[in-house]
Amino acid sequence: MIEQKGGVVSKSGVYHLHDGEVYMPPKRCPLCSLDLSKETIFYRNNCFIILRTKALKGHRERFMIVYNEHKHSISHEEYEIALDLVTMIGRKLFVGQGKFVIMDTTFASINQHWHLVCTDLDPKADDYEQILKTKWLKVIDC
Repeated sequence: MIEQKGGVVSKSGVYHLHDGEVYMPPKRCPLCSLDLSKETIFYRNNCFIILRTKALKGHRERFMIVYNEHKHSISHEEYEIALDLVTMIGRKLFVGQGKFVIMDTTFASINQHWHLVCTDLDPKADDYEQILKTKWLKVIDC
């Protein structure tokens, strides 16, 4: 690691601040470097993209909404738009599932790029226990 003012940069280019925070430059961010030609995209506009998550984790469907720019947080207005978009898309994707949830980023592996994950509540899914431990932002009926 290379020492810099306020923190260190690892060999991978990730900046670790002395207060424990981690900053991932956009060129190293997995969400910024997605090859969208290889992704299943459900919706896209100038602010957000809604796409299938990399791992379904035993679910029939699982998707995320990602802000188009590398930002840790977004405005309240953008947040409300994001919730409306995932509600609309989720009701189509999870039809017949009863309910789905928009999850908080409690266990997110990428914390520097704003995104939310939406999933059904299938007790047979690989991550069901983790879903129960995660704060839900919203529960939506299909």
